[in-house]
Amino acid sequence: MITVRYREILTTLAELDPWLDKLGIQPKRDRIHQALEIVQRAEEGYRKFRATREPTKIGNVGDFYFGLTEALEFHDIFQAFQHERPERVRPKLERALSGPLRPEEETTKNADARNVMFELALAAQLRLRGADVIVGEPDLTLRLNGLLFFVECKRPFREESIRPNVRNAAGQLRAKLDANEGAAAMGIIAISVSRIFNPGTKIFQAATESSKERLGDQLQKMMFANERHWARLDLHPRVVAVLFHVSTPGVVEDKDIITMMTYSTVTPVGKEGPAFSVLKEKLPPLFDR
Repeated sequence: MITVRYREILTTLAELDPWLDKLGIQPKRDRIHQALEIVQRAEEGYRKFRATREPTKIGNVGDFYFGLTEALEFHDIFQAFQHERPERVRPKLERALSGPLRPEEETTKNADARNVMFELALAAQLRLRGADVIVGEPDLTLRLNGLLFFVECKRPFREESIRPNVRNAAGQLRAKLDANEGAAAMGIIAISVSRIFNPGTKIFQAATESSKERLGDQLQKMMFANERHWARLDLHPRVVAVLFHVSTPGVVEDKDIITMMTYSTVTPVGKEGPAFSVLKEKLPPLFDR
């Protein structure tokens, strides 16, 4: 499990506004800046507690937990893409900065920000762990062992929306793969079930660091329950896998640590071929957190 102190987040993201300005994005009071204010208050409260041993009020608990984890998520994005060419990252980043601070206030009308944040966060998670990945169109392009994997990312608002989201991603991949017929390119449908798993009202509790694997069990169960949605589709023959991903605030109780818990699982489409074998070998280690 990777741990990051409040001060480390604040130190890294001290360069946030200059970076946004360099990208041509006007810094403002968006949800990421609001999340950073929460981290600042948490750091001040922690320093006061160490000095006086007096607990500090943290304000709204939901804002606190989700603000901290969103700041940590953006910490990853900044580290992964701070030197990226502006034209690659700016369009998605502009969209990702909007939306309400509280996930529970998200609606289908303002969900675009967190939908795009999933694309950036997934790409950052992969890049920071050594993967060759770029953002753009398709949503992500991943290079593993000489193969290209086009990844279309979707973040359904509720579980019954998984099916149309899978169908939409499959259609986008068909067009992209048809246009790259001669390339060694494969397709992956990536589904974030974070909004389904936690609409902003839960904190995942793990007694120990090892018991947080229960999150993976729940994710795997949800994938199996929805596998019929892509099994029945006429997918492009080079769509080789479906990936389910979840990210949620959590607490490791024996260490008294607040963390962002993430888990991903990948399943083949049809028979396991050489391309899926590459994914099975390379992807799981890239998601460890």
